[in-house]
Amino acid sequence: MLSYPPPRFEQQKSEVLQRYRILRSEDVHNADHIARAASLALGAPIVIAALNERYRNWYRAAHGVSEGKFDSLQTFCASANLSDEAFAVTDARLEPYFAREPAVTGSPNVVFFAGAPLSDPDGKRFGTLCLIDSQPRTLSPEQLELLKSMAHIVSQDICVCSAGRYAVQDLIDAEEERCALYDLAVTDPLTKTLNRRAFFRFAEREVQRAHRHNHPISVLMFDIDHFKRVNDIHGHAAGDEVIVRLSRLVTDSIRDTDLLGRLGGEEFGVILPETGIEAALLLANRLREAARGLSFKSAEGSFNITISMGISQPEMGETDINLSLERADKALYRAKRLGRDRAELMSASPEGAQIIPLPLPRRAVGAA
Repeated sequence: MLSYPPPRFEQQKSEVLQRYRILRSEDVHNADHIARAASLALGAPIVIAALNERYRNWYRAAHGVSEGKFDSLQTFCASANLSDEAFAVTDARLEPYFAREPAVTGSPNVVFFAGAPLSDPDGKRFGTLCLIDSQPRTLSPEQLELLKSMAHIVSQDICVCSAGRYAVQDLIDAEEERCALYDLAVTDPLTKTLNRRAFFRFAEREVQRAHRHNHPISVLMFDIDHFKRVNDIHGHAAGDEVIVRLSRLVTDSIRDTDLLGRLGGEEFGVILPETGIEAALLLANRLREAARGLSFKSAEGSFNITISMGISQPEMGETDINLSLERADKALYRAKRLGRDRAELMSASPEGAQIIPLPLPRRAVGAA
C-alpha cells in the first residue's frame, strides 16, 4: 500500500480541484449537514469531508471537531481515496501500516477510521468522506454502503455548488470584461469623456430622437484658447492637466443625460438634449466663467486659461448632426476671431448669426 496516491491519481485530483475551483471556495456547502447526518446514522463522533492534495488536506466539512486537528490524516485519506469501495480500519493501533502514524500516536488519537472516495461526475476522485472514532468499532456492509452513498451526495454537492457559483462568477467576469472593452472603445483615454467616434454616433442618435418627438436640442463646441502656448511654456504634462481638469469641470456642470466628447486635441463637443437655445447660452456662459476660475501651476509659474465656445441648434426637420456641429464650429471660429474667451451662436443662415455679448476677457498667463 502506498502512503499517498500514485502520480496518475494525483494528476486526476488536481484536474478536478481546478476544474470546479473547489479549493478557491470559502463557502460551507450542504456537506456540513450531510456530515452531521452521517454522524447520527453511522454512530461516528467525528465526520469530515477532506479534499486531498499530494501533501496536505483541505477540509470542506467537519462535524465533531475543529478542522485544524486533521493535518496528520493524509495516509488514512489517501488509502480511502484509492479504494473502489468504502474503506474501514477497525483498530489502527493493531495495523502495522497505520500504527505509527502521527494521527494514531498523537492527536486526534485515531483508532477507528472509515472513508469513501469523493468523485466528480466523470468518476475522478478528489477527496474523502471520513468517519473517525477514538474507540475500535466495525461497520456492517449496509453501513459501508450508506457511507459510500453519503460520499456520493457530498461529491455532488461540492461539485455542483462550486461549478454553479463559479459559472455565475464567470458570467459576471465576462460582463465586466465586456463593459471594460466597451469603455475602451467609446471613451477618450485621457479625459474619460466620449471619444470622437462615439460622440458623433451618440450625438446622431440624440438629434434623431429630438426630431421624432419634436423636442429641442442644442449643440456646443469649445476649445482652450492659445493651448499651444500652454504646452510650449509649461510643458505637455501641464497641458494634459488642463485638458483633464477642464473636462472634469464640464462633466460636473452638465446633466447625466448630456453628452460630452473630446473631438481632438483641446477641442470638445457637448450635446444638450431637451435644451432650448436660451438655456444653452446660459450654460455656455457658466462654463466660460468657471473655466476662467481654474488655476494651474508648473515649474514655469502659475497660469489660468480661457475657453471659446460655439453654439448651434438643428434646424426644423434636420437630422444630420454634422450640420449642427459644422455651424457650432463656425461659431467657435467666430469667437476666436473676435477676441476669444467668448461664446457665439450660429444659426442655419448667416443673417441669423448672433453674437452673445459677454464681459471682456481678462488676460491669462496661459492665454497670453
